[in-house]
Amino acid sequence: MAIDNLIITSINKNFKDNLYDELVIGKLANVQAKADLKKGDEMNVEMPATVEMFKYSGGDLPDAELVTQSYAKVRVEEGEAFHFEIDRVKQQQILAAKTPTDQLELVKVYGEDATKQYAAHLDAAFGGLYTRAGHYLANNDGSAINLDADYAKEILAYMQAEFQKKKKKGHTNWRDGQMVCIVPPEYQFYLGKLDELKYTESAQRKVEKGFIGKLCGWDILVSNNVAKDDDGNFYPLFGLRGKTLAGGVSKDLNTTSYMPEKNFNTRYKGYGLYGVGAPRADFLGAVKIAAPLKLANRA
Repeated sequence: MAIDNLIITSINKNFKDNLYDELVIGKLANVQAKADLKKGDEMNVEMPATVEMFKYSGGDLPDAELVTQSYAKVRVEEGEAFHFEIDRVKQQQILAAKTPTDQLELVKVYGEDATKQYAAHLDAAFGGLYTRAGHYLANNDGSAINLDADYAKEILAYMQAEFQKKKKKGHTNWRDGQMVCIVPPEYQFYLGKLDELKYTESAQRKVEKGFIGKLCGWDILVSNNVAKDDDGNFYPLFGLRGKTLAGGVSKDLNTTSYMPEKNFNTRYKGYGLYGVGAPRADFLGAVKIAAPLKLANRA
């Protein structure tokens, strides 16, 4: 395989295979890819159906609730691009690798880096959807809650109770094993003071990016892309895994190559577009917090 095709194939394959694993806030979202996206396009993202359970003690069943497939319309408005150059020496080093596997190992870094950066920007877009939350917590006057270790746990317990409130027909927005909370590193600092935070790792499950443990029924993930306002307040998010937000993304990074006029190097360029939405405000929670890092007084 020619080196240009090798690098292009590696970049696009890495993007397709690893984008979702690189997302943290995006774990709240159903993310679907589409080829040939253009800025301004609208995507209909198919959202997972939800089935509601009810109390049953025998006898006739009530009328069935029709489970209909829902779609979230997201507008593709954002994009990320790259444009880099590989010199002739590096190209020769790649070509001189003993096996195709060795060649792939040398070029995979380009795709890995591009995918990680795209995922970070997409996560930040998801984080900005805190304004759409149906469950919102702040001080009574609208100001941010000043975080400490006690409040760090109390907020999780409050949001658990908020999601567990019964709606009509006795349904709730809580699903055991599906609840995810995404916090900034500053929040993690205070959670780290709690003995109750449980880190659980399964040999059968790949360790999830950002996962630090479970508390109050929440899988807690840490992300640097949690929204932060101009006053320095953060907005951690709470919701159902894969059922709360919607994302439409490019199928690949549209990578091409060319040779510049003044040397024999090779340049690569590409881009990926995306759009996000919050179709289930009832599944989304947000908290306004101030979380200054403060060490305990030391003698």
